[in-house]
Amino acid sequence: MEEGKTKEEILYHIFQEDDEKALEKKGKQFFVRAGFEEETKARYQSRMVQYIVHTGGALLGAYLLITAAAYIWTRETSRRREQEFEQFGSVIEQFYTGNYQVPYKEEEGMKSQLFSRLNSLGKRLEVQEKRIQDEKETTKSLVTDISHQLKTPVTSLKMCLELLEEEELSKEEQKEFLGQAVGQTRRLDSLTKALINISRMETGMISVKKIHAPIMDTVAQAVSSVYGKAQEKNIEMEVVKNSDGIADMAIPHDPHWTREAIANILENAVKYSGRDTCIQIRMMRRTSFLRIEIEDQGIGIDSRDYSKIFQRFYRGTAPQVKKEDGSGVGLYLTRSILEAQGGSISVSAGKQGSIFKIHLSLL
Repeated sequence: MEEGKTKEEILYHIFQEDDEKALEKKGKQFFVRAGFEEETKARYQSRMVQYIVHTGGALLGAYLLITAAAYIWTRETSRRREQEFEQFGSVIEQFYTGNYQVPYKEEEGMKSQLFSRLNSLGKRLEVQEKRIQDEKETTKSLVTDISHQLKTPVTSLKMCLELLEEEELSKEEQKEFLGQAVGQTRRLDSLTKALINISRMETGMISVKKIHAPIMDTVAQAVSSVYGKAQEKNIEMEVVKNSDGIADMAIPHDPHWTREAIANILENAVKYSGRDTCIQIRMMRRTSFLRIEIEDQGIGIDSRDYSKIFQRFYRGTAPQVKKEDGSGVGLYLTRSILEAQGGSISVSAGKQGSIFKIHLSLL
């Protein structure tokens, strides 16, 4: 500052200058001499410190918030995973106890997909367990039925052989008991063959395979298989085709086993029909199936037994049935064979005897 002059006087002389540059130069000199430059720097530095402090505090706060949020998220995720593992372990424990129900919601995500797979696995295991249980029950029932069926002929055969060993028997008595023994042996043979077929059918060893083949050939072979027995009783067997083209019609079926199924019905018809009667086989084509009716002039079937005759080893209670040889498995096998290829069988009363109705799919 110029000696002897106040700041006001110096400012007065500065603003009296006409030259702008000289005015600016003197003004800067005045502010420097007056100490304003150091004050400005100090203020600037103070503001910078404040800005850094505030900015750093905000960044630190944000960092702490992010860290806290990450910690909470990690902890919550870990807790959820622990719960999911507990649920997963609980489901596995349920499987061990035979409970295959898996509670889950249809949602997106790995958890839902995992429990959906477990649910599918549980249903599959449930089906398999039921199938195994059904097979056990079937096997148990089959063994019981076989034991019951074998008991009578084996006991009769044993008794006949024991009587034949006695020396006091006459030749006529020996001949009678020998005939009974032969009859029981034949019954055992027939029963054994039937049991073998049942066993194979129920265990899947007999595989029914449908092919397109002429149905008339199958029916004709079934008729031929029982023709000899029908001739012995002078029973006429008539095949009636009620639709055009049936003689040459090929339909999807298993020729071998379908022939066996039809032959079983014809065998029963011959067995329980009187002499000089007729068995009529009618064939009718419908929209989606072929209908085969087998009508006999036999003893008939009680309407209360319509569903029972297709059960395994059931033979009915009529005296005419009891006196005939049989194992009670023929119609059971017939139904199994037809159902295995999408067909069906039923029975109703005829004019004199019974009418068995077979339906074979044309699709």
